[in-house]
Amino acid sequence: MTARLLHTEHMRLRWGEIDVLRHLNNVAYFRYFEEARIAWFATLGAHYETDAEGALLGTIGCRFIKPVLYPAEVTVQLHAGRIGNSSFTVTHRLLMRDDPATVYAEGEAVLVWVDLASGRSLAVPDSIRRALQG
Repeated sequence: MTARLLHTEHMRLRWGEIDVLRHLNNVAYFRYFEEARIAWFATLGAHYETDAEGALLGTIGCRFIKPVLYPAEVTVQLHAGRIGNSSFTVTHRLLMRDDPATVYAEGEAVLVWVDLASGRSLAVPDSIRRALQG
């Protein structure tokens, strides 16, 4: 992955997110990806509680590469992807905080910029385009 790095988020695994084998549950990967996206949006000044528009998840996928075992601290890197008229793609890399060279999971999300009241798609704002393009 050589796309522009947008954000890095560090998180500690929680006991309730693991299975009987001490593996991080598959659903939790998507939560970690979400947490990194929301933290990135916050750095841009986006606030879903008060803003009239924002990004909603259109699609998401994950490729599980290596099991994450409890206990651990993980790092999620968020990278820029394709930018369309009303949507854009971000990719995620999940790493161990103490082993940043090993990728444990990779994900991709398509986000659609919408009017939050009506749910209708809008053009991706120039501020978001600039953030994605660097």
